Amino acid sequence: MNSSFFDGFDEEPQIDLTPLIDCLFMLIIFFVLTMSFSRPVLEIILPEAKNAETSHERNEILLSVKADGTYAVNTDPVTLDELSLRLDADPDKLLNIYMDEKAPFAAFVKVLDLAKVKRAGRFVISTRDPGSTPAEPAEEGGNGER
Repeated sequence: MNSSFFDGFDEEPQIDLTPLIDCLFMLIIFFVLTMSFSRPVLEIILPEAKNAETSHERNEILLSVKADGTYAVNTDPVTLDELSLRLDADPDKLLNIYMDEKAPFAAFVKVLDLAKVKRAGRFVISTRDPGSTPAEPAEEGGNGER
């Protein structure tokens, strides 16, 4: 027998990993492109109404966003332009925002944008018990929850 015939088969068989690496890179690219990159613009942590501390601060503007998308400051109906003027007139007052659960979210976003521009962080979003009326100021020295 000719030994030169078997000399070419002394090498170990090798597995080509190139197609596997290509598939892994394609999967990585797919997951990176389909992943939703979102970062929170404004983190809102609402307290529960029954445990929330009430603020009887007189130096605040009570704003409510009603179910039909209209706005009221201390029960007086206002437009966004009037609200902007009130915020400009009283820059030191805290803006206390009450939102009706049936109000359109777009109305809330408009108020939030205006509050961020005018207040630069001087606003709060309050919760209330279901059944209480929006934008009612608490009685002086009373125990009324908002």
